Amino acid sequence: MARVSDNNIIMCGASDNFWEMGEIGPCGPCTEIHIDYPPSDGKNLIELWNIVFIQYSRENKTSIHKLPNYFIDTGMGLERLTMVLQNKTSTYDTDLFSPIFNRIFNVYGKSKYTGLFDESSLDTYYRIMADHGRMITVALSDNMLPSHNHKLRRIMRKSFLLTETHFKIQPGYTLLYDIADEIVNSLGDTYPELVENNKKVKYLIKHEYTIFNKLRMSVSKDWKIIIEKYPVLRKFNPYEECTGFVPACSYLIKHKYLNHIPAFTMYDAFGLDKKTIGKLAETIGLSVNWNEFEMQLRNLQTKSIKCIQKVSNNYSMQNIPKTDDSYKYKITRHSNQTYVSPVVTAKLLAIIDMNGNIVTEPDITKHGVIVSLVLDKTCFYSKAGGQQHDIGTVKTNNGKIFNVNDVEKIQENGIVLHFINSIDWPILLNEKELTIEINSNHRLGLMRAHSSVHILHAVINSHLVVTTQLSSCVKNNFLSFSFALFGQTFSPEDALLVEEKVNNLIQSGASVKRTTMTSNDLNQIKVTLLPGEVYPDDQVHVIDIYNDIDDLYISREACCGTHIQNTLDVIDFCIVQYKCLAHECTLIALTGPLCKDARINGEKVLNKSNNLEGILNSITLNNITPTKVNILLDHMNQLKLELKNISKNYIPLNIQIQIKKKILATERNIQRLVKEKKKKILEDAVKKLCEDSYAIGYVDCDMAYFLDDDYFDFEHVKNICGEVPCLFLTYNNKKIHVYFHIPKEAPVDEKWLDDFWYKFNIKSIKFKNKSAYKFIEFKVKQENKYKAREIINDVIQYAKNYFNIMK
Repeated sequence: MARVSDNNIIMCGASDNFWEMGEIGPCGPCTEIHIDYPPSDGKNLIELWNIVFIQYSRENKTSIHKLPNYFIDTGMGLERLTMVLQNKTSTYDTDLFSPIFNRIFNVYGKSKYTGLFDESSLDTYYRIMADHGRMITVALSDNMLPSHNHKLRRIMRKSFLLTETHFKIQPGYTLLYDIADEIVNSLGDTYPELVENNKKVKYLIKHEYTIFNKLRMSVSKDWKIIIEKYPVLRKFNPYEECTGFVPACSYLIKHKYLNHIPAFTMYDAFGLDKKTIGKLAETIGLSVNWNEFEMQLRNLQTKSIKCIQKVSNNYSMQNIPKTDDSYKYKITRHSNQTYVSPVVTAKLLAIIDMNGNIVTEPDITKHGVIVSLVLDKTCFYSKAGGQQHDIGTVKTNNGKIFNVNDVEKIQENGIVLHFINSIDWPILLNEKELTIEINSNHRLGLMRAHSSVHILHAVINSHLVVTTQLSSCVKNNFLSFSFALFGQTFSPEDALLVEEKVNNLIQSGASVKRTTMTSNDLNQIKVTLLPGEVYPDDQVHVIDIYNDIDDLYISREACCGTHIQNTLDVIDFCIVQYKCLAHECTLIALTGPLCKDARINGEKVLNKSNNLEGILNSITLNNITPTKVNILLDHMNQLKLELKNISKNYIPLNIQIQIKKKILATERNIQRLVKEKKKKILEDAVKKLCEDSYAIGYVDCDMAYFLDDDYFDFEHVKNICGEVPCLFLTYNNKKIHVYFHIPKEAPVDEKWLDDFWYKFNIKSIKFKNKSAYKFIEFKVKQENKYKAREIINDVIQYAKNYFNIMK
């Protein structure tokens, strides 16, 4: 082994030879290996390798401590090493980049990459697109989402703009498409997830471009106004910033007399990050009060924390150890799909009132009837990961039982609080040990629902090109699950297909197991992680749902919740509510015995909808009456009400869809019947008004107002009397309805309408071209019915007299 000469070893001190990952975290001394490349008697030294000896952890700016185990982090520059081995003068000349450049040229088709390092040359944009394209492809493939990482979104938008402005390629996402394919070709063998996720990566690229393009179209006008008033803001590209950037700038212009940037408003109302706020303030020459910002941010965070957590810092618990809650996972499964949690004997360490004070005296007046118990160990699950807490009992040595209805864990110190509501709690001051037991049936309902969430998540992941969980709620045999759509459609029929797949997986009898590992181990396996979720370094629980027969994982997800041990124990899964908005969808479902109750209730309501069809089928054009129509409408409204109140009486989604289709079909059929009946009534009424040379009169057809829709379809009955001048009037709902029609070839003038214009106080219309005004229909408000009839009669009489004189 060759020995490095002492002359080639240079000590530079901590400023250059001590590596840290950030303000806190692992750190240690490092050695940088430089080489003279290309050889030039030491003039072209480049760093090839950086070896860090991880032996410390920084707690804050002034304090570090030694780690129990030491590590070596070897940071060899792959691209630089490749450059040296391939005898190239730039990393961009290696075969790591040349295939990407070739792919860009194949799409661009005008000039190849030449290796010129000039900021104004096209080669610069070749390098930027290759670098950005590779990073974007790998990041998206690793499940990073632009909606959760603004830096990634900004780089993607920069790439879209660069594609359109410098490579003249439209639309701007197409070049990234081809680069992504090339990255798969070059790195796919080493990183198979690139191959697996290629479709997803390309979908996200296109989806982000769609969002970017909509933003560009919506803010371009506002941005022009902004830079006219604040020309210094030209240094920003609004299309690379967050959606609220342009509205934030408009806000600053509107409030131009501000002494400083309202940092918290920029952050909370418009979504700007601290870096952008600082840059914006510097650009327009305003200061930022960061101390005020941090105070307002802390106040916001405090509001979102539950009462017990808000006062947790006031607890005098320095000498109380954290609660050992590992017993919550110790539960035994019986062959009949039931579970039993062990009864635990625990030491009572403290009683806490709702103000966070340790109780030492039996004063209910002072402390209230609700207190919490702190035990050394517990089998109760406290609310976490979307799952509700356990319920159960604590029992004293003499058999006195207290119900535990709420369980909370103080995250700062790991202490679990068991809440009881009883006037008898003072007797616990004399107790040293308590027997605690959870309600096993309630816990089983929670486990069914939580395991179903994992199965549902896995099925939706396979059903959609890309999605991510937004939130979930797990209660006793009840769950809700919200997920992102990224522009995809997810119909009620899709939900039913997902439901079927979930039930098939439940009936497959897959095993459900919990394993515990470190966060480093987590990175070595293919596991579902939630974006933005922070997982502990030392202990992460992973729930594996594994099909032994097919030898495959149905789901593998990091989770701290409680779960059944076999999918058969879920028994049944039934979606009862579907709600989809533009960007996300929420499904609510039941598990276990609640599904049977929902299906029975659903069949009852479905039978009612069958009765609706029976009533409709009994109504014909000849026997339709307002009474029959109203009876039918009452039945429909009752069904709609039952569908609306599904949170009280659950109905399976598939039955809801059937009922809604029946209601829709009934509404259409009844509307058709009413329309035909109204037309028939109108025809009969108009026939009575027909004369040789005109059709004028009051249309007596109150029967036509079945649905009180205040509308007459006169246009479809005007030709009953032939091509003659028509004037029809009627009165309904405090309005005079007027319809007149002048045939194109009518030989008469319009003087017969003079009294009409006068009585209704309307400026007369001059029919220079009769084809332009074949008919006019309008309504005139008139509260007094008798006055209305008087006006109508006068107008009718005047018009008739005119035609009679003309004869």
